[in-house]
Amino acid sequence: MELVRLPGGGFQAALDGQPVAGADFYRAVLRPDLAARVEQVRADRTALLVAAAAAPLAGLGIGWAVGAGQQWPLPPCYLSLGGPDDCGAHDQVASENRFAMQRALLVGAGAGLSAGVLLAVIGRSVHPPEPTAEEAEALVRAYRLRTGPMPSPAPIGGRPLAGAALDLQAGPGSVRLALRVEY
Repeated sequence: MELVRLPGGGFQAALDGQPVAGADFYRAVLRPDLAARVEQVRADRTALLVAAAAAPLAGLGIGWAVGAGQQWPLPPCYLSLGGPDDCGAHDQVASENRFAMQRALLVGAGAGLSAGVLLAVIGRSVHPPEPTAEEAEALVRAYRLRTGPMPSPAPIGGRPLAGAALDLQAGPGSVRLALRVEY
């Protein structure tokens, strides 16, 4: 894992010569918990922006459902055989139904548009966590400690440790575990 500081406080990370950033950087330094957090924040942001795009349509749909629920049945239009037709009640109810539907669609669209704008503002303000150059250097140092060679064992009683072994022996009706240390 290589880390190069950039002017302005940023950094560029590479693993085996390939640049890594975001969740991939955290996975490269063996921090899957931080990678999962970055991916969750990205998923949350995407969900908010998709909801923002869908909110106006949902508002129109809800407005239509409310408007359809406010419709009165149309009375019949009476036809007379020699005189004028009596459609006054029919036309009045049809006009009121049209007005109720327009009002419901307008309110629904306004509410959906408002919700969409609010969700878009919230979605655009959500950003995945990005480490500073200092945090990245600390993560790379910790990575190197975890993946570097193991230090040689410390001497015991002034003599270096030659080796250690763990023996597991199974016998009839028993299991024996023994630690053997050579120095």
